Amino acid sequence: MNAARVWGVALLVLVLAACGFQLRGAPDWPDGLDPIRIEGLAARDPLYQQLARSLRAAGVEVLPAGTPESAELRVLALREERRVLSVTGAARISEYELARQLDAELAIPGEPERLPLGRLEVSRIYVFDAASVLSQAEREEELRRAMDRDLVRLLQLRVQAVLAQRREALPR
Repeated sequence: MNAARVWGVALLVLVLAACGFQLRGAPDWPDGLDPIRIEGLAARDPLYQQLARSLRAAGVEVLPAGTPESAELRVLALREERRVLSVTGAARISEYELARQLDAELAIPGEPERLPLGRLEVSRIYVFDAASVLSQAEREEELRRAMDRDLVRLLQLRVQAVLAQRREALPR
């Protein structure tokens, strides 16, 4: 029986390896943008910390704000909204939506113009329970951290897409 389990697990691992399954990793950061500095966010901001962590995981050196002669990722605006989605028959709030919007641009050393990255938005819906207000605050904070991770991933993918479009548009 024990040998059958070992063979079953080995077979499962072999099948997963053969199908090309792999864990999603950090997106590659384009060459020429290392080192980079992040402007427009305070160093203690959770989004700044998440972005810096993700960039370092991709092998990019993150420089302090204001450092000259490096690529610059500038956050132009970061907005957060909390909207009521639904109300019970007793006129009590039952669902909220948290939404975060980020506007950013990228400056590359030696390039005269900044590349607009546009607006990115993520949102989460959660059920409100008036009986556990303290746990609701913790739940909202957990959702904000998840949204920050999603914003960072979207931002890195947007940078890749904008740079790819720019390369295609350049005359050869």
